[in-house]
Amino acid sequence: MFFFFSKILTIFIFPLPFCILLGVILSLTIKGKRKIVYLTPFMLLWLASSFPVSQFLARSLESEFPPIEIETLDSADVIVVLGGMINPMSYHETRVELLSSAERLTDTIRIYNLKKSNKILFTGGSGILFHDEVNEADYAKKFLIQMGVREEDIILEKQSRNTKENASLSKPILEKIGAKKIILITSAFHMKRSKEIFDKLGLEVKFFPTDYRALKTHLNWDTAIPSVGSLETTTICLKEWIGIIAYRVFN
Repeated sequence: MFFFFSKILTIFIFPLPFCILLGVILSLTIKGKRKIVYLTPFMLLWLASSFPVSQFLARSLESEFPPIEIETLDSADVIVVLGGMINPMSYHETRVELLSSAERLTDTIRIYNLKKSNKILFTGGSGILFHDEVNEADYAKKFLIQMGVREEDIILEKQSRNTKENASLSKPILEKIGAKKIILITSAFHMKRSKEIFDKLGLEVKFFPTDYRALKTHLNWDTAIPSVGSLETTTICLKEWIGIIAYRVFN
């Protein structure tokens, strides 16, 4: 019984569903056409933080990139891993704090340990506007060394701020070391955009998706309630589609 009521009470305790519910109730008390104006943002937020919407968007990006067994990978000259899994703004600067896309790094280490390549190129500077003195690459190097990767096997690209720059700034580094064949690692939701960009480098690229956001779609009470997790997935996927469209329009 306690478990049942604890689930029901999440609507009234958790900030996101509580604020949405309160906003909807208050909007319904307004008379006239203004009711729709006030109600619309709360309904949009409800949709964005709903499990079905977030999962539809996740599958729209990930469906064409199913998981790959590492053992089936052919050897390559370099493993190229795209940044986006480390929090360079952590309060505790001596620690490497991984974000939800940590599989980009952990799968890189697995591929390296299976000797699919003896070099790792980490590409990622600072994606924070007006704060470019801190970069992800240095933290990534520290983490990789802690996990047993030899320092001489790590190559860093520290200037890139987005996926397009990941590719353009990595290309001269790859040319300098004579790399012709690479394994590219990034999140599955990010792979669609990454593939379009890296396909133009003129290299033999094996794309290795990781960090899947698509989940089994069993509808239940938990998936019916607006959640921060679903809102995060929706936000990430919308950002990806905007990036894909912008790249296609301006390149």
